Amino acid sequence: MKRVPLEVREVQTQERRLAWGVTSDGEALVATASALHIGSEVLPWTQVERISWVPSVLTVIEAAEVEGTGRSRQWELATDARLAETIRARVTSSVGWSDRRALPAGGHVRLVGRRIPAQDVLEWQRVWDRPGRPDEALVDAWVEELRKTIG
Repeated sequence: MKRVPLEVREVQTQERRLAWGVTSDGEALVATASALHIGSEVLPWTQVERISWVPSVLTVIEAAEVEGTGRSRQWELATDARLAETIRARVTSSVGWSDRRALPAGGHVRLVGRRIPAQDVLEWQRVWDRPGRPDEALVDAWVEELRKTIG
């Protein structure tokens, strides 16, 4: 078992550390049940669209309203204690439902129901395939239907 570095121990969180990493410049990243802690910043799993890991570079793409436009963040890890695999598992488990639907005006929207710790109902995200929000009333109706049937 790796000894937890001081930088990691200094990250303030109310939850248990599940995994961690330290960048080559000494910045600590800590994964907990609900979020990625980057120094004093907290990034909830529901706000992460996807990650990639090419040893030793971790890339996190944040969720956005338009597909593929979320902020991309990258860290080179000097020390790693299962951080990438833990993040991937947490992000994946936060998705309770995902459905891509065609819009009458053209294009698509992905409806994503995300699990929030200690919350019974899903948080619904709309991810459009292009800027603008055609058929927003229809999409709102779809989300409402999903809330009634799934949560």
